[in-house]
Amino acid sequence: MRRLLAGSLALLLLLSGCARRPERADDGARWEEDWEMLGSVMGVEAPGHELRLLDNASVLAGEDTYYATWVVGEGAPYTNADGEATELYPAQLYLLLYGCADAAQAEQTVGDWLARERGQYAVLETQEQTHNAQPYTVLVYDVVSETNPYARGASAFGVLGRYAIAAEFTCTADYEGDAAEVLSDVLDGCHYSAAADK
Repeated sequence: MRRLLAGSLALLLLLSGCARRPERADDGARWEEDWEMLGSVMGVEAPGHELRLLDNASVLAGEDTYYATWVVGEGAPYTNADGEATELYPAQLYLLLYGCADAAQAEQTVGDWLARERGQYAVLETQEQTHNAQPYTVLVYDVVSETNPYARGASAFGVLGRYAIAAEFTCTADYEGDAAEVLSDVLDGCHYSAAADK
């Protein structure tokens, strides 16, 4: 999943833009101004757990893809398996909202992501969870790759209309928090637009 997100990020960083804010979430709650927007479809409350927003990038010109990342702690210089210099944080959270042609394609996309995650990580647990009326398949796993600096994590995948949603929280061995608990709290703070065109 990290390679998928990293590849998407390269495109997403080219353009950024502001999305229009809905008036109400699907559950009828007032859409808050301080929610971080992913397009005009998803709003994210401040996630807590010492996570701070690192970037919110959007490709709006025909791509309909939205991506944001939060991190915990200070970054340290790190060279990844491709020889690229980057910053390594004790923990990080990715949220990806990927627009598809229709709900069937969104379902297929989520199925592909789940298969990739199960092939990449040592999955310890799979759960079906619902957060703010949005269903997700959640994987909790250990990272067993020699090239991945993270030790464990939790990922969630869901379909919202014609959108595929991916959320991934990964952390180093030194991070003391519970990855599944952090991800659950983040998903509890995600809200969805009642807009008919989603």
